[in-house]
Amino acid sequence: MAKIITFFNHKGGVGKTTLVHNLGFILADKGHRVLLIDADPQMNLTAAIYGLSTSVEYSTDEDSKWSKNVQKYISLSEYINAELKNQPSAKELYRINSKCKEGRFVDLISGSINLANIEADLYGVIKNKNEFTNEIPYKFEQAIKKNKNEYDFILIDTSPSASSIINALIMMITDYFITPVSPAFFSLQAIDNLTAIFNNWIKLLGEYQTTQNFKGLSFKPQFLGLVVQMAKRFSGGSVQETTKFSKSAEKWIEDVNGSVKRFQQFAMQRGMSISAEEFEKFFGNDPGPFLIQKCCDFTPQLRSIAEKAGIPVVHLTQDICNKYKDSGQNVDITKEDGQYTRSFTSIFNSYNKIADGLIKLI
Repeated sequence: MAKIITFFNHKGGVGKTTLVHNLGFILADKGHRVLLIDADPQMNLTAAIYGLSTSVEYSTDEDSKWSKNVQKYISLSEYINAELKNQPSAKELYRINSKCKEGRFVDLISGSINLANIEADLYGVIKNKNEFTNEIPYKFEQAIKKNKNEYDFILIDTSPSASSIINALIMMITDYFITPVSPAFFSLQAIDNLTAIFNNWIKLLGEYQTTQNFKGLSFKPQFLGLVVQMAKRFSGGSVQETTKFSKSAEKWIEDVNGSVKRFQQFAMQRGMSISAEEFEKFFGNDPGPFLIQKCCDFTPQLRSIAEKAGIPVVHLTQDICNKYKDSGQNVDITKEDGQYTRSFTSIFNSYNKIADGLIKLI
């Protein structure tokens, strides 16, 4: 049965979507069935999975790649509406088969700008609970969970919004959650704000918690930890030293330890966090609770090539780099101790370590 893992930070620009995208494909390549849910109206995960890298592909013209996919594949707003109103949709999930494991795949419930309309409806339901609407949150949870037997992992990319009722509902039905951060002051501030955000969500949805006589929300999310994204690597060293970071990044990572431990203690008191002992069982003791992994900032060139090719960064090959590089560039991910080799190796290893830890959850 699938483990639902949600990725949330109300500070945007921390590499959350990139993390979800890459982890989904790594898990599939390691032999697992994965469902990705794009719960962010910005739809960046959907664009990445669809391979939409130009304005032409992303246009609303009838013959554009985006328009054709919208007509064929179900979005999260359509999926939720179909479940809440008991009106099944004829649209299908978008699927990409694993390049490494036969019979393993990544499915996608795509994002939708129309989630804003559902947000308004759900907020009205939550604030005005009555006998006709009090099972709506339960039906929302069942909509997300109904296919758990068909997958090993369900990864949810949320919007960077502390006030989103969809984020609140998703967090209270998830099995685990991870907070991606970047080494900057505002991310440090975001970690400190997590306690207040969760208190607000618990207060808002408290009446909908499942009891023996009431069908509601599970209220059992477990905090797994932080993933530090976009940390600046130390410019020297060899390819074997791909996890060596700049002094400023290391200083920020040191500062973030205090913040994450304060939030973890809050979550632990409410039964919403794994313990330090469980963390080490899943992710080891380097860098230690509750920092799951420190991931380097791979170069803009690698990111650009992956976007043009419509693949996660971890699927880059030298042939793909040669095909999609900008004119005049020489992007070599095979050159010993080359900058692109160090960057690609670092991010590939970091994301694979995270995936290996997640696999221990099932």
